[in-house]
Amino acid sequence: MKSIPLAGLGTFAIAARHLSFTKAAQEMHLTQGAVSQQIRQLEERLGLTLFIRYHRRLELTVAGARLAVQLNHSFSEINDLIAELQDDETSNILTVSVMPSFATKWLIPRLGSLQEAYPDLQLRIQANDREVNFQRDRIDVAIVHSHVHHSKGHIVPLMKDKVFPVCSPAFLQQRPLSQPSDLAQVPLLNDDSEWRFSSPYAEWEKWLSRVNAKNVKPSRGISFNRGDLAVQAAIAGQGVALGRTPLVMDDIQQGRLVMPFEQTLDEGHAYLFACPEMQRQREPVQQLLAWLVEECSRHSPQDALTLPHAL
Repeated sequence: MKSIPLAGLGTFAIAARHLSFTKAAQEMHLTQGAVSQQIRQLEERLGLTLFIRYHRRLELTVAGARLAVQLNHSFSEINDLIAELQDDETSNILTVSVMPSFATKWLIPRLGSLQEAYPDLQLRIQANDREVNFQRDRIDVAIVHSHVHHSKGHIVPLMKDKVFPVCSPAFLQQRPLSQPSDLAQVPLLNDDSEWRFSSPYAEWEKWLSRVNAKNVKPSRGISFNRGDLAVQAAIAGQGVALGRTPLVMDDIQQGRLVMPFEQTLDEGHAYLFACPEMQRQREPVQQLLAWLVEECSRHSPQDALTLPHAL
């Protein structure tokens, strides 16, 4: 079938509503002859007669009536969608995808600061540890890890992701750790969430290898599928966890956790702000990004990655 002229369908829908080419022409600011010609061309293209033309009036054929009903329904849905898209464009509501552990340990404790800075900004937070698909999941922006995000779009690095052992002060008093090899004598807490390493214990293994700690086997410890659970177990005195920068920084500053060793593992990974290019200029997106940059710089200046021009 030949392609259907969309302009002709619009003209037909208006003419069908008025049952008059003259009134359709007035609404569309065209001549009556132009409207009549568009309808005729549409009928020829479709191979259908849409109007019965009497001397002073029009009447829809059965095919014309059915087409008019469907077009009215379709155009109404399109108008509703356009209105919804326009509302989304000007809305202060942002749907934000955040990794669950990052949301629990870093973002949620700071939301009060965001509300003070931008009281009209409304977030819909969705905890999600898989790679974000903005269109499929109807997500506006995301805070993701460089290990699991490879989509195109606007990307702003926020914070370095270093890993290092942490434990509670009470645990360290009971089980002194003077050198990394002493970890062989204590329970190790492992975050085995998917970071695309070669094994669930790869981060522990890499850190232990870096500090030359032999005969320490992280596989004999307790594993969790979320980093915040491993951190919480460490706070509860259940062993030594391998902490990630944003997941333990507050607990270290507030004395709930300590670093028994100074050595850290930094493989160049980072937490990122990501959004589609079409979203980046929206005021709510700019507000959230500006706040994230400020918070990262203020609470962990040595690990913040964003420069002012990155906004």
